[in-house]
Amino acid sequence: MKKLSILTCTMIALGFMATTGWAGPHFIKGPTANFDTTNGDLCISFKEAGLGSTPVTYTITADNETFTFQCFTKSNNTPQGDPNSVTDSNVSVPTTLTPHNGQISASLCLLPDQDGASCQGHGLVLKLTAASYTNVQFCDSGTGGCVSLGSFSFGP
Repeated sequence: MKKLSILTCTMIALGFMATTGWAGPHFIKGPTANFDTTNGDLCISFKEAGLGSTPVTYTITADNETFTFQCFTKSNNTPQGDPNSVTDSNVSVPTTLTPHNGQISASLCLLPDQDGASCQGHGLVLKLTAASYTNVQFCDSGTGGCVSLGSFSFGP
């Protein structure tokens, strides 16, 4: 009988710890940044649990993002002309997701902005040659917190 009492108390204690220790929103994985230097995409991957069924808004912010595009011929030569640059300040991209079984697994991305960058002439192809994102943060309305992910860049 004494063994049963100790086992029962242990089970109750573990059950209490499980409900109080992990109650509420928490990240199981991430948030982790992945910066693709071939296309300039900056994606944040994560898995969050303990969310219930209420939609959660995630926001990726960057103090600045700068993209440089260059025109190339079909044979990959650079014609005369300066590269096109696009710079945005105080970037904020919110995305609202609805949990499934109290969890959200997602990958949210910042993508290069090609606004105003173009090539004049036939047969020219516009390519991204440099990209940078400064002071990137990932914020979560479910936890009310933000995670600083740093700065990312490639190119000349």
